[in-house]
Amino acid sequence: MDEMIRIIRKFLTLIILLSITFSSSADPIDDYIAVSLYLGGRISSDLTDNQTGEPVKASDDFAQTLAFTWHHSRNKEGELLFSNASQDIQVSGENNSSAELNTTYLHFGGRALFTKPDSAFSSSVGLGLGATFLTPDESKYDNEIALSGNISGGIRYQLNDKWALRSDLRIYGTVLNSNNSLFCGEGQCLVKLEGEVYVQTDLMAGVEYKF
Repeated sequence: MDEMIRIIRKFLTLIILLSITFSSSADPIDDYIAVSLYLGGRISSDLTDNQTGEPVKASDDFAQTLAFTWHHSRNKEGELLFSNASQDIQVSGENNSSAELNTTYLHFGGRALFTKPDSAFSSSVGLGLGATFLTPDESKYDNEIALSGNISGGIRYQLNDKWALRSDLRIYGTVLNSNNSLFCGEGQCLVKLEGEVYVQTDLMAGVEYKF
């Protein structure tokens, strides 16, 4: 995880430098709809079981993202995002139990673009809001839906008018209600919470196609 954090810090520095450098430009295409497919890794913050005080850990794992973007105005895009990862949840202490969890984000938001004339490189920052769907693989546990948001930074390399290479760093925050219980079923719950924000970070790379 330490190596992943170092990579994220370097990526953030790169995005900030590119955003300062590519501060203005006309949009390369006046009107478009684009689809992007990303693959990468997801790391997660720990939760704390309110009943036992023990940490609840989620494994760092593979993630995939599908994003639809469209021209909104000069140097701005709208975005509809679907992202999913399957992770192992480990509960320490007396319970000492585990479950496989599918975490899915469905977010609507937008991006501000930073481009420069005659350069194939550009950068962006974005915000999104939507829902998190927490779905345990075991049918005995209930599914959960929670409010969430994200903040992102990305870089793009335009190959031609249609295709581009993209890389994004995206941080998700999911609001878990006070006195909430997760993964309940058959009269018991794996985790009991006292109001937390569940943070996950994705570092992704992919391709974009514009229509």
